[in-house]
Amino acid sequence: MKDYRSIRDELERGDYTFRGTWEKYGPFLIQNRGGEILIGDAQFQGPIRIQVDKGARVEIGDYTSINYGVEIHSKVRVTIGRYLLIAWNVTILDTDYHGVGYSPPKHKPTTLEDGVWVGNGSTILKGVTVGKGSIVAAGSVVNKNVPPFTVVSGNPAKVIKELDPFEGKHGQMYEYKWWDSSFVPLHPDEVYKPEPDKLKIPAPVGDAFAIKR
Repeated sequence: MKDYRSIRDELERGDYTFRGTWEKYGPFLIQNRGGEILIGDAQFQGPIRIQVDKGARVEIGDYTSINYGVEIHSKVRVTIGRYLLIAWNVTILDTDYHGVGYSPPKHKPTTLEDGVWVGNGSTILKGVTVGKGSIVAAGSVVNKNVPPFTVVSGNPAKVIKELDPFEGKHGQMYEYKWWDSSFVPLHPDEVYKPEPDKLKIPAPVGDAFAIKR
């Protein structure tokens, strides 16, 4: 072993740095070993790392927003639906990567359904379905399915609250490309506009909904 100061030149030159086969595409660092990455009309606040193995598939749906430092790793399939908000430093996997002892690693598809909100620093593990409209509290480790319209928290994550069902994004109404008020959907008549009295919100003003907090 050597003191780090004695190998400063080697460290700065990158002799000790693993480079791999990562390629940069806009906000993404991608390592594609023969899989598919399909991206809808979403928003990314990069850098975001995506790794897909041969035959694997990553899907990111329309109107989803993903913050910086998010990692998505797939050996089979990771499906991220529409209208999600994924905070910074979240990890989503469909694989263990490594086995334990003589047991081989396991891979199972992972799904985040529409309208999910994932708090920062959370980890979504293999084989999990995070149900529609649910909220994963910051720092949670999700190793089991999350029922729709619930709040989960902890390691391992457990249900701590149930939410009234709604048609919306992370606790709010669905909006096409909600971060861009100038965006006009191709089919405005398809935008979901619920009955305000049932959802206990004020009547819509124009195309926007004012949400009570």
